Amino acid sequence: MEHFIEGVHNYCDRWCERCIFTDRCRVFAMEKEDRPVEANDPKWETSMEPLSKSLEEARKLLEYMAMEKGIDLTQTDPEFEKNRNEQKTRVGDHPLMKKSMDYMEQSGEWLEKGQVKIYTEKIFEGVNLGIKSMQEGEREILALRESLEVIRWYQPFIVVKCRRALMGKEDGYENQFPEEERGYNGSAKIARIAIERSMRAWAGLLGFFEEEESALFRILASLQQSQVYLEKEFPHMDLFIRPGFDE
Repeated sequence: MEHFIEGVHNYCDRWCERCIFTDRCRVFAMEKEDRPVEANDPKWETSMEPLSKSLEEARKLLEYMAMEKGIDLTQTDPEFEKNRNEQKTRVGDHPLMKKSMDYMEQSGEWLEKGQVKIYTEKIFEGVNLGIKSMQEGEREILALRESLEVIRWYQPFIVVKCRRALMGKEDGYENQFPEEERGYNGSAKIARIAIERSMRAWAGLLGFFEEEESALFRILASLQQSQVYLEKEFPHMDLFIRPGFDE
């Protein structure tokens, strides 16, 4: 039996610390070897030598194959570049892209206001004054931290995956395959998962920040509208089976 699940990393949320398949993920295994060595560590340059060598060998092989076929890798195809730029423009103008960007900006602005820090200080103050027990304070801090970790993790992720799904559909290449084999449906599926988890996290914050209710509801509305656009554009995403996760 193959130890690694083929393609499990292609449609995950990249949150390795919370993933149950890290021991069966080839990408995690490769990245794990590099993680202990920081860029400012003297060992960093040495640890990167195998990767650099591999990339250099791949580059030389590509150049050799191109030379055999008479392909000039320094030349670009104007028509391809034109079509690609047009695709990017259409994706950028898509309601899903605009709404997911709205969410990222709105959520970022709210987080930057410092409301979380203020509330955390109130929790500590309540514990110190005996208004809350230590256990109550710890529970609130843990619940708050959990919601914030989820929100911050998926904040840029949603935009990236929505863009990837839209670009994949715009490209048209995968249309030759049945819906359940089209990668853009997999990207859309994990984007929806990220949206749903983010909505639960923001809903959890409502109990802590009653005075911020209007702002939080606007953020939740942007997420909800993003999900509506996503499901409208990719109605068959549930047919896609993500390796490992949906099997």
